[in-house]
Amino acid sequence: MTLDPDRIAAALDASGCITPALVIDLAQVERNIAAMLRVVGEAKRWRPHVKTIKQARIVDLLLAAGVRHFKCATIPELRMVLATAARADAVVDVLLAYPVGPARLPEVAALARAHASCRIGITADDPEHLGEIATHPELDVWLDVDVGMHRTGSAIEVWRRWASTATRPRIVGVQAYEGHLGWSEAASAASLYEDVAALGRDIGGCAWILTSGSLAFGHALASAALQQSPAGPVHQIGAGTLVLGDVASREPAAAIGADTSTYVAARVVARPGPGRVTLDAGSKAIAPDRPAPACAVLGHPTWRPLRASEEHLPIEIGDDPPPARNTIVLLVPDHVCTTVNLYRDVVYLRDGVPCGIGTIEAAGRESPRRSDT
Repeated sequence: MTLDPDRIAAALDASGCITPALVIDLAQVERNIAAMLRVVGEAKRWRPHVKTIKQARIVDLLLAAGVRHFKCATIPELRMVLATAARADAVVDVLLAYPVGPARLPEVAALARAHASCRIGITADDPEHLGEIATHPELDVWLDVDVGMHRTGSAIEVWRRWASTATRPRIVGVQAYEGHLGWSEAASAASLYEDVAALGRDIGGCAWILTSGSLAFGHALASAALQQSPAGPVHQIGAGTLVLGDVASREPAAAIGADTSTYVAARVVARPGPGRVTLDAGSKAIAPDRPAPACAVLGHPTWRPLRASEEHLPIEIGDDPPPARNTIVLLVPDHVCTTVNLYRDVVYLRDGVPCGIGTIEAAGRESPRRSDT
């Protein structure tokens, strides 16, 4: 469904919305979830990454659609998923896909004990880190395989050597995140998947092979090597961005029938000269990790966002008549994950009509003061 940006802007303006504001259309989120589930075929083959979502309201929508496997990057995200599942009386399996160090492993283990009906896993960065995780039997152990990003995890040869020589704890899953590959790089992924699938089969008791964010999931789903066999691990994808959508993921979203559900509402604060306006949504409001243009303007495909400063976003509008000062404009972030993380509150729509304000429980950084579990 194509939303009418003028209609949304008028409704937000009438509500007295303070900008910049994060805006999410829940009906489109539901359609995006349904599109992902159609693609994977079974809910157990999707483990959406909640680093994009960060809010209980959308985890509730995933639970309502039958999703029970989740992936997260931070302990606050883990807490949020577990608390949301508990309120919904749902049993979930959550992978904390981050090399948690010994200082915080006891905290994660305590969460696992407090939510004993659920499963909580942690990715092991290398064999030494795996040994640290294994001292906490409440936690599921996953191997993090570096398949080309060179960010976390160990090369597949390292894990093969470890598996052939060690008396090892039970390995629940293997994560192989090919985030360095884009939507059009299927050929580069083929041999990668064959090696990962072989590792998963060779590790006795391995239940899951997890790959793929929102730019490479199509390659993994098409891989013959990752197709499930009766005795082998179940292949999952971790795509989470497509639940909300952004400029960077428009091509894979269109391929599965998903669309953008998430925007930043900004107001015109200045008109510095012919063919240019300035909005109140700078790098502290939208996609701070992206170079210009860090967003697109909904309903104005020819408008060109320029380099943002902290509180200002200049936009070239060409020969279009400049909008009046205080006019609300809807922006589509180039990177939705880092955009959501900037906000504590969100305006919810349903098919373009405002329907309430929500909280983004896992946004931002934690307090340096340790919290209770």
